[in-house]
Amino acid sequence: MQIANCKSQIDGPGKRTPTRSWLKSMVLWIAICSAAADAICNLQSLAADDVFSPPAAADVRTKALQWVAERGVTDKAVLENIGREWVIEGNSLTTEEIFQRVIRTLTLADGDAKQVVESCREAVPVATWPREVVPQTDAMPDFARQHLRLFVGRFLAQRQLYEEALEVLIAVDPKQVVDPASYFFQRAICEHQLLKKSDAIKSLGNLLDNTQNVPERYKAVALLMRHDIEQLKEASLGEVAKKMSDVERRLILGRGGEKTQKVEEEIVEALDEIIKKAEQQQQNSGGGGGQGGNQNQSGGAAGDSSVKGATAPGEVDKKDIGNKAGWGSLAPKKAAEAKNVINRNFPSHYREAIEQYFKKLANRPAGKE
Repeated sequence: MQIANCKSQIDGPGKRTPTRSWLKSMVLWIAICSAAADAICNLQSLAADDVFSPPAAADVRTKALQWVAERGVTDKAVLENIGREWVIEGNSLTTEEIFQRVIRTLTLADGDAKQVVESCREAVPVATWPREVVPQTDAMPDFARQHLRLFVGRFLAQRQLYEEALEVLIAVDPKQVVDPASYFFQRAICEHQLLKKSDAIKSLGNLLDNTQNVPERYKAVALLMRHDIEQLKEASLGEVAKKMSDVERRLILGRGGEKTQKVEEEIVEALDEIIKKAEQQQQNSGGGGGQGGNQNQSGGAAGDSSVKGATAPGEVDKKDIGNKAGWGSLAPKKAAEAKNVINRNFPSHYREAIEQYFKKLANRPAGKE
């Protein structure tokens, strides 16, 4: 209607000359329409970017065979093996199966790719895993680089090398791999274990809300991880327990360097603060159950636990990391007070975990991060 009225000012009986106000109206109308169109395009673009859908097996086969051709592979036996990998019957292949076929194709056609994959064999000791294989993928085409890095990242995450795994996975574009669900799942595991709360929530959101064809086992674990990390409060006993678990993992891997020691100090500081708050609450409530708590105190510490899965040979090197927080060597009176507070105010499984954790520190291996 507004455009028609404006047009009548030109084509009417007198064919009047356009007025200044009419020109302003037209400019404003065009600007509004243009802005609306841009907004619609942007929303469509955002919606498209937020969805991670695995490609069809036939499309992956085309890309894989194109990559082989670009490699200039001429060996007849190799080409026949690759051809057998990509015999697809119906739509029965899962994204995991397609991913494995991509990896096998890369190893068949490229020596560097084969070396990267072989470095991730189960028999390779964690302590000697060759970090230099990842830079080998830098000069490779996207198809090979993205899938090899996802393969390496998954391997490292499964071996609990979460720091290295996350470093590799961050460089992967989930839109360029055939199994985006595996990418987000492994990345979320690393971020969850390393207590990177906001990053973990984002990865889990992408997996659960924005990725198609997610395996049910991924969904079930991801829902548990999201609930766990969302409920986690800073400086809580739950966070302390997770940090203790992370320190144990680091010690099993032979990592007793500065990063591990820093986490240890954070644990002690958090425990000190938790104990102080519990004592303060008890005093505010009148301190009625103090003697009873002492009488119910556990008669002895939990038994020693051996560290499972340790691969490093030789004697353990006990390290002194100082007395900044009284680490591992509290005065007897202070130690008794701490145990009394823990016994009175926290569930038994927390008490047992804390006692065993401090025992393990007596045999902490020396190592570098």
